[in-house]
Amino acid sequence: MSINKNTIWTIFGFLCALQSPLLFSILPFIPKTAIPNLTAIMYVLGAVVLSMINLKTNKEATLSREKDDYGLIISLGLVLIIGSFFLQSILAMIEIVVFNQPMGSQNTADITAIIKSSPFFIIAVTIAGPIMEEFVFRFSLINWLNQKLNIWLSAIISSALFAVMHVDGHYLVYGGLGFLFFLIYRKTGSILTSIIAHAGMNTLVIVLQLLFVK
Repeated sequence: MSINKNTIWTIFGFLCALQSPLLFSILPFIPKTAIPNLTAIMYVLGAVVLSMINLKTNKEATLSREKDDYGLIISLGLVLIIGSFFLQSILAMIEIVVFNQPMGSQNTADITAIIKSSPFFIIAVTIAGPIMEEFVFRFSLINWLNQKLNIWLSAIISSALFAVMHVDGHYLVYGGLGFLFFLIYRKTGSILTSIIAHAGMNTLVIVLQLLFVK
């Protein structure tokens, strides 16, 4: 599969999973209490489908490399869990001081509230969601844009779209994280590195929210 076809099918699969709560909410036979769990299932299915698409994609014209150093991939991904968490904190402070953004993320608060009422939803946030986002914003979009644009411009555009997609106003935070995940994908040539860092950081943030924020 070419990167062009990959991008089309990856974005389509991602949007199907992302919009599944809307579909569930308009179906009269589905109780509202079941929507978070059904959404989590759709996210897991989406992550599986996007992983299969990625496996069938020709990596020759992408940043990905065939000979992967899994020691570097895993170790760097684990280290960047903490690194991305600290970057998020620094960028959030800049937003507060420079741009008068409110402390905390409404998006994170809403997700935490859903997890408290439907614990299974945590899988969507900590594992399935990050997998899909990395395939969409780091692998598909960057490699697709890089066919016509400079790699750094491609990464900036993808990171900006990643920030806008979160729709809570913290564009610097999400844009900065998106660019960091691009850098570690580019460094190792494996999207698995950014998946580990992204999923680990989400897990850390959610655990801290559940433990310390009422």
